[in-house]
Amino acid sequence: MIQSVKLGKEHVVVTANKVGALSKVTSILADHGIDILAISAQVAGGVALMNLVTDDPLRTKDLLAKGGFKAQENGVLLLEVEDKPGVLMRVTKKLAARNVDILNVYASAPVSYGPCLLVISTNHNEKALVTLRKK
Repeated sequence: MIQSVKLGKEHVVVTANKVGALSKVTSILADHGIDILAISAQVAGGVALMNLVTDDPLRTKDLLAKGGFKAQENGVLLLEVEDKPGVLMRVTKKLAARNVDILNVYASAPVSYGPCLLVISTNHNEKALVTLRKK
């Protein structure tokens, strides 16, 4: 089920919804050799919201700022999980049992049915970390 769990950082970019905004953000990172490990992007009311986990959080915020994007850095849980039915249900049940509120969740796509990266933001990431490390 859960192969590993650790605390990590996500960057949240909020910008006007314009054609090419996601392309610009991803180009900034790719041009500097930064790998996007997980991403979620959506639009609401003319505003684009992008949540990104990268392999270099320190450089990510700086590069995005230099590219004209404001990015907020948030603490998240990074779980490497099996790509199997019921994994997300078991993770969320464990957190609910400990009264941990999930604020956001997104994931990467697995490679050839390997593990995927599950990104979870909660109201108490340290408590969630301890909870999910217990067998």
